[in-house]
Formats: sequence, C-alpha cells, structure tokens
Amino acid sequence: MRGAVVRYGSGAQGGRDAAVTTAVDGVDLDVAGGEVLALLGPSGCGKSSLLRAIAGLEPLSAGSVAWGEEPLTAVPTHRRGFGLMFQDGQLFPHRDVGRNVAYGLRGTRWGAPRPVRDERVTAMLELVGLAGYERRAVTTLSGGQAQRVALARSLAPSPRLLLLDEPLSSLDRRLREDLVGELGAVLRTAGTTALYVTHDHDEAFTVADRVGVMLEGRLVRVAKPDALRAAPATPEVAAFLGLPRAGSEPHRTTSDGGSRVTGSRHPGSARLRPRA
Repeated sequence: MRGAVVRYGSGAQGGRDAAVTTAVDGVDLDVAGGEVLALLGPSGCGKSSLLRAIAGLEPLSAGSVAWGEEPLTAVPTHRRGFGLMFQDGQLFPHRDVGRNVAYGLRGTRWGAPRPVRDERVTAMLELVGLAGYERRAVTTLSGGQAQRVALARSLAPSPRLLLLDEPLSSLDRRLREDLVGELGAVLRTAGTTALYVTHDHDEAFTVADRVGVMLEGRLVRVAKPDALRAAPATPEVAAFLGLPRAGSEPHRTTSDGGSRVTGSRHPGSARLRPRA
C-alpha cells in the first residue's frame, strides 16, 4: 500500500461545502509473506478504515493497493484473494459447524468434489482445536469456540492475506488472553500472511511479528514488539504504549516501609523496588 488516504463525507468524493473526515492520511504499508503484522491504535485512529481499504470495502481517496506487482486498487473485494474475519464471527446459525467452514470454500479449488471439501473442513477444524465438531450446531458453541470456527472458515480457502478486524474484542478479557496465543500459533502453523487490527497492546505484542502504531490516521511506527518497547520513536507513541519518554526524568517516591517507587508521568511506568 502506498500513499493511502481514506476520507469520509460527501466532500471526499468531490462534493462542495461538505464536511470531510480524513480517517487514513498518507499511509505506506508493507506486509511480508508469512508475516503477522498488527495495526495497533486507539479507537478512531483509522486502523479499521485502513484494513477495509486494503480489503476493497472502502474506496481510497488517494494512493494505491497492490499484491506484489499486481495492482488491486480497482479490483473488487471478492477478486482480491483476501480473507476477512470480524469481531462477531458472522457464523450462520442455521448451518452446523462443518457447513459454516465449508461455506468459505465456495469457488475455490477445495469447493468440489465433496470429499475434497470435507477433507479440508476436517483439517481446518483440527488446526483450530475443534476436531470432531463438524456436526455441532453453532448455537451450542461458546464464544471462544465460535471465533475458532470463524477463523477456520477464514483460513479454509488459503487466502493470500487474512485481514482480522478486532477478532477477539467481543469476548471477555480472560477468554481473550487465553485465545490470543492460540490464534497466533494457528496463523504461524498455517503460514498465513495476516494483518491484525486491535486496540489492545497485549494482543498486538503477543500475536504479531511486527506492530504498527496508528495515531490520528497516520502510521507512525512499525517495529518488532521488543524494538517498539525499547524505542517508541516519538513521545506520542510512548504515551500511547504507557512507556516513559526518552530522556524524561523518573519520579521517585519512598514509602514508610522502605520500598521505592520509580516511574514517569505515563501510565504503566511505575516500578516498585526495595530500598537499597
């Protein structure tokens, strides 16, 4: 993706005297083959708009999308060869688990004959830890199981890029913590190239090979998790991640019991140490 701009409002398409909101502002982004890249940012920063533009669900006001040397800017969503997974999973309640997964195989090399399709469904359910669930009713699944089925369906056609938009955000915190490591392991086992949108720092650092931080429509830093923590690059990124700014003076407070608390003004920077 090069120079991507996404604007909303009638003025975004050339209308006059209309309010225009710039959701994505000149973003360049590369995802390597087999890489899981997380887009991390607060609500309203443009990360989901960027993902939707890559998918072809939002038109670009400027810029381009390509896969290797293949231009995709004018290619409709269903012809881009990308998979999509959203936070609610969007399973079909009238279909059992196996038929939900098989739905993603329509029009692919696994779509027919039926034995090939069934073999692929079985393999995908084994991959996500739901072996033997083919005939289970969707309505009997827990939230975590439903998201595993949605992931299996998204992976079944072997998309060249899987786009995940806050896939765990509808689950409670404890379940998210349990699933995020499993999700990352599944993506790596499948060798899937993926773009993972989230507002959760822990999710991004757990699931991704690299993390891109978005703030106010701009991609301001892309790095491996450890490098991002060590060198957030700007005060704004440091503040968002709850890290002390480079060169900032630590604050020290000593308790009556002899312990020492050090940290900066940024959330999450406090450290408790015994007094020497």
